[in-house]
Amino acid sequence: MRLRTLTHPKKSLFLTISAVAALAVVAVPASAAGAPPRDDTPAHVETGPRPVDQNAAYYANIARGTANLAHGKVSTASLTTQIADIQDSTAASPAQVEALTAELRNTTATVAAKVVKYDKEQARKAAAKKAAAKKAAAAAAEKARQEAAAKKATQSSSSGGGAVAASTGSVSAAGGNSPSAARAYARSAMASKYGWGSDQFSCLNSLWNRESGWRVNAANPSGAYGIPQALPGSKMGAGWQSSATVQINWGLSYIKSRYGTPCGAWSHSQSTGWY
Repeated sequence: MRLRTLTHPKKSLFLTISAVAALAVVAVPASAAGAPPRDDTPAHVETGPRPVDQNAAYYANIARGTANLAHGKVSTASLTTQIADIQDSTAASPAQVEALTAELRNTTATVAAKVVKYDKEQARKAAAKKAAAKKAAAAAAEKARQEAAAKKATQSSSSGGGAVAASTGSVSAAGGNSPSAARAYARSAMASKYGWGSDQFSCLNSLWNRESGWRVNAANPSGAYGIPQALPGSKMGAGWQSSATVQINWGLSYIKSRYGTPCGAWSHSQSTGWY
């Protein structure tokens, strides 16, 4: 069949229809053309623990350590309660977690300060106890030393020839004028003549130890002489240069008249340096 040539108006209509058809093809959705569908939904993003929860866990661990250090020292009841309150912070709002964390930090600091104070007080008590024990040991040692010295002096004064010859009332010939014999005679004479006991002899022994060492011939450049250091020595009477008996009898009489007792004389000597 022979095609007729289109007239100009008909040709324009044809071109218009063809253009619309072309546009229709382009506008067809990709799915209608057989292309796979597009997914424009945002992908799911995995998230970690909230910063407030991480912060809470950090301070909860510090609080537990503090509670362990404080055990048996100070109360940790409040701290333990707050640790339990913040245990599952993920169930609370960020604002609630921040408030619980702040409270926990304050309580932890308070408990830690109390532990420091407790430890310092215990250290102070231990040091005081140690110092007291040291002082008591030193006092006990000094007491033992004094008792040993007194015992030794007693044994010395009563040993070898230190006895008093009752028949003559003088230092035993066996002991002569030795310091030990002189001490023994003085102990006996002061008890029999003045009623002075061992306490007074202790003072007398200290006094004459310092004055002469209980030596009959002890002489001082000032002129004092003998066991009691009489000044002058001659006023002790006959035998004053060589007789312990003469010297002791005079010395005891002098002490009685001047100071009342040997301890009175010793006290005066301690304060002045002489008697």
